[in-house]
Amino acid sequence: MHFLKSLGLTIEEIIKELPMVTLKMGINFKNWIPDTSFFHGFAEVPKYLNCSSLHAILNDSYNGGVNSCNATNTVQDKPFDEWEELGLHIDTQEFSDFVFKKMEGEINLVDDVVTRVRVNAECNKIENIECKNSGIVEADYFIDASGFESTIFKHLNPKWHDVKKYLPLDKALSQEIDNKNKEIPSHTLAEATDNGWIWAIPVADKIRTGYLYSSKFLSDEEAKKKYDDWLLKNHNTNLKSDKTIKFRSGYYEDSFIGNCMAVGLASGFVEPLEALASQMILNQLSAFTNYNSSLKNLDYNRKRINEKNRHFIDANIKFVALHYATGRTDSDFWRYMNDNKMQWVKEFEELCRDEFIDIPAENKILELWLTDSYVQIADGLKLFNKESIQNFINSKPEEVKQAMLYESKEHYEEGLKLKKQLNFISHKQLLDSIHK
Repeated sequence: MHFLKSLGLTIEEIIKELPMVTLKMGINFKNWIPDTSFFHGFAEVPKYLNCSSLHAILNDSYNGGVNSCNATNTVQDKPFDEWEELGLHIDTQEFSDFVFKKMEGEINLVDDVVTRVRVNAECNKIENIECKNSGIVEADYFIDASGFESTIFKHLNPKWHDVKKYLPLDKALSQEIDNKNKEIPSHTLAEATDNGWIWAIPVADKIRTGYLYSSKFLSDEEAKKKYDDWLLKNHNTNLKSDKTIKFRSGYYEDSFIGNCMAVGLASGFVEPLEALASQMILNQLSAFTNYNSSLKNLDYNRKRINEKNRHFIDANIKFVALHYATGRTDSDFWRYMNDNKMQWVKEFEELCRDEFIDIPAENKILELWLTDSYVQIADGLKLFNKESIQNFINSKPEEVKQAMLYESKEHYEEGLKLKKQLNFISHKQLLDSIHK
């Protein structure tokens, strides 16, 4: 929402101008532990109430804390600027075309193909690029947003940090289907399979689905058969697409080298489980403008930008990897995921099982999201143990123990009161009212 405001855009304008846009309250995780579901939502009450989970879990009443906790077809019935947080399901090409049109006259858009990149080997900077129609192009900075190809940036010989050991999914199949339900879900579905997971994203009167898998455990033909079975069972349709999307999870250790900065997919990628690609781009652009506002390209500032970008994507990788701590052993894929956990995941899992997340000390785990996001995932994966939590609380000095319990109960009761005051409306009804 902050990005849209910086462009002078409102949520209403985006919805009105882009017919595919729908609202997103969170992600519904289905079958990560077989025959169960859990929800990771955006905040719907003030974030300062972030310490409610201790009281709630001990009293079997956890409701997502500050976050939305239910997979529904409804959204909040109040002005968008009064929402705590809001996500959008958005068609990236449609959105890009809209932004370029909105910025017409302020930026010079040249549609061309890069055919050659010249590098000054002495200082490892881009000297110029050669384009099919424009010829040689020189610039102070080159921002590479060319996707997985990293068309310009790769010529600076950046070091790639691969994380396929921990996140081995590397292929996807996709198909758009009709939404035969009269209502529109206000969430993304992430349904685990025996070899990966399936996404289902509502866009207008369609649902965009995809089947993600690891080529280490499943052939393309096997994946197509399993995806076809799922489509037939859940949507009474067959797989018609034959396109396979290839990707790799990892990142360039430095995304800003010399006078060239790679952003988005050109700099790295984490499998799309938490849909973090857009957030990563915004983080990178924010770092670039904040730390390099003078455009002097000082070594010190470039290092700070690289450190910030590394930290952000590393935190994303750890958070996504946490979702696979399911304990499942029903396939080669899930046994592999159990045997190849990141060290951070092992430590965090141990913390959840043997103690609890010390909320006052861990208010921003990995500095990415507030505690409730991690609690929602850990609770959904059944990592907590009430007896261990109670023992953990009892290990604290009496004054500290009582303060923690009091604060957590206060946050829970205030958050519950505010959640009960929220009014909801049909997602489709709201979108239809804006499109009129």
